[in-house]
Amino acid sequence: MPAKLTVMGSADAFNSAGRGSPCHLVEDDLGAFCVDFGPTALMELKRRRFAPERLDAVFLTHLHGDHFGGLHLLLIDAQYRAFRERPLTICGPRGTERHIEAWYKLAYGRSGERRQFETLYRELAPGEQTEVLGRRVQTFRALHKVPRDGALQLRISTGGAVLAFTGDSAWTDELPALAAGADVLVSECTELHGMLTEQHLSWQVLRPRFDSLEARRIVLAHLGPEMRRAAHRLEAPRVVIADDGYSLTVGSKRRKNLANRER
Repeated sequence: MPAKLTVMGSADAFNSAGRGSPCHLVEDDLGAFCVDFGPTALMELKRRRFAPERLDAVFLTHLHGDHFGGLHLLLIDAQYRAFRERPLTICGPRGTERHIEAWYKLAYGRSGERRQFETLYRELAPGEQTEVLGRRVQTFRALHKVPRDGALQLRISTGGAVLAFTGDSAWTDELPALAAGADVLVSECTELHGMLTEQHLSWQVLRPRFDSLEARRIVLAHLGPEMRRAAHRLEAPRVVIADDGYSLTVGSKRRKNLANRER
């Protein structure tokens, strides 16, 4: 079955150009999940008329606030508005449960002490392959300034679709493996210029390397102000520079339709 990807937030940590914080919604035949959940994520879900209680899981690439800082809002919304009863799974690097629960209690005090639904945490390390709610998840090490093993790149297979996410990362030798054969690679591209660093990717770094990233489509997000201003004039085969609300359907049905057109 195909899967639908929607970019709920395409900006960097500073909401550059007035865009949303990092969050990518995936709807598949098993339900729905988000990859990252920044401070504006709940608002964007509701603005685009997606009921947040439909989420089965949230996958976090790392524990910087622009990537997890909306989870306390999701949890309090589930508790007091949606009256959620079924479990919510939250997956992320080591320390995820401690960070999220501390953040939630700091935000809401005694109101956050008990929830009527179960929150199930899965903490992952780079180099793992596991299954989460029927979806196959493979993790790669990201190169980002967080504690060791604290930043992940994710490759998620669901039904007939494979979706890969760099999270925040400089270039690594594992990026081609992350992208290989994926229906879509969602890659950060914070800067327009800038060579290899230990923090982020830039168009200057990615442009000569796109051929090594053998995903069917490459979606660039986590855009800083220079990238956003230049987006209208930047082009490369298979590459889309995302804006909030950009969506793409990927997976087995789409592959079959494309094959039929080529005959």
